[in-house]
Amino acid sequence: MTVNNAKRAAIEATILAYFQALNDADIDAILDLYSKDPVMLPFLQPAVVGTDAVRENYEGTFQLIRFEVQTTIQELVEMSPEWAYVRTDTSGIFTPRRTGEGTPAVFHELFLLCKTGDEHWQIARYSFSPASALPPV
Repeated sequence: MTVNNAKRAAIEATILAYFQALNDADIDAILDLYSKDPVMLPFLQPAVVGTDAVRENYEGTFQLIRFEVQTTIQELVEMSPEWAYVRTDTSGIFTPRRTGEGTPAVFHELFLLCKTGDEHWQIARYSFSPASALPPV
């Protein structure tokens, strides 16, 4: 399904806002981008289901890691008027707070977004995996 420019811009805005909030370690801003029933599928970890669990996951992550990343949208597909997916490649610096030593990192992500009634796109499902080895946290 072809995505018109306005819809594409709205979907891209959600994804770019997510990565800005990730870099800022802004959990409230991140959660504002998620749907009411979010699911995260972290690499080599159990699924994280529900807003409270997603919040706890980010709290734990930001206690251990700082991100300085930039993302590139590789694919954006509208599957229906209310659903789209976005595939991204993200690179930058992954810094374990324990050591403070930043290491280059690359991630692949897949976002499933749903549209709310006001044309606002939210992250319903999020899966990610590193494209290379990460330093111990």
